[in-house]
Amino acid sequence: MDPINQTSDNSIEGHPANDDIPNDGTGVIKLDPYLDPFKDSLRSRYSKAQKWIKTIDETEGGLDKFSRGYEILGFNVKPNGDIVYREWAQSALRAYLIGDFNNWNRDSHEMKKNEFGVFEITLPAQNGKPAIPHDSKIKVSFVVPNDHARQERIPAWITRVTQDLNVSPVYDARFWNPPKNERYTFKHSKPPKPKSARIYEAHVGISSPDPKVATYKEFTQNTLPRIHHLGYNVIQLMAIMEHAYYASFGYQINSFFAASSRYGLPDDL
Repeated sequence: MDPINQTSDNSIEGHPANDDIPNDGTGVIKLDPYLDPFKDSLRSRYSKAQKWIKTIDETEGGLDKFSRGYEILGFNVKPNGDIVYREWAQSALRAYLIGDFNNWNRDSHEMKKNEFGVFEITLPAQNGKPAIPHDSKIKVSFVVPNDHARQERIPAWITRVTQDLNVSPVYDARFWNPPKNERYTFKHSKPPKPKSARIYEAHVGISSPDPKVATYKEFTQNTLPRIHHLGYNVIQLMAIMEHAYYASFGYQINSFFAASSRYGLPDDL
């Protein structure tokens, strides 16, 4: 069965679908009669879900492709060195790319908005190299409906943000595009899928016995071997996405596509 386009036979593992189960989202009531008072809400939610699935199929090529939007949105460097940057901001009137690369000029790099609220700009390569230097600071500047005011924001799909607590707790977005010789390349083949999972939940930062925030490299060298020795075959890492409050154990995420800079560089992960 196609996991994306299940128009809903309402089947549940161990309870195969049959003709007696209605195709309107209320089939779950047969498994849990206590949901009967909410059947109108179930129908409404199911109908809305089907509408959006149809819309996504027609406009985005399916839910699976739509869920991989991170491969399109944000910064993408082409083989020739051109940079394509896309940001979804449906309510914004205009958007401009600003940063170290253009001396924070708020008007020089205006983006184009399509019918779905996605802003886009292409920065041509300069002498075969990307126009934005690696690890330089960058932001997106929006003109919003309220009095046409300006608002600067960290790009939502940015893959690297950093903090300088000596200056401010506010994060800086970084254009992360290291030279090929500095990028991590996988050296080993993917391990076979285990017949059963033994999951070890770990936190990189608190994996050290010392009173400090441990790094990705230290976790790899000191903690991974111990987890393997104990017989675990799956690791669930906590607090990997960048989060402003360290004591939240990663629950207060501020950049969903950026590996936490507290533990080291993205390629260390």
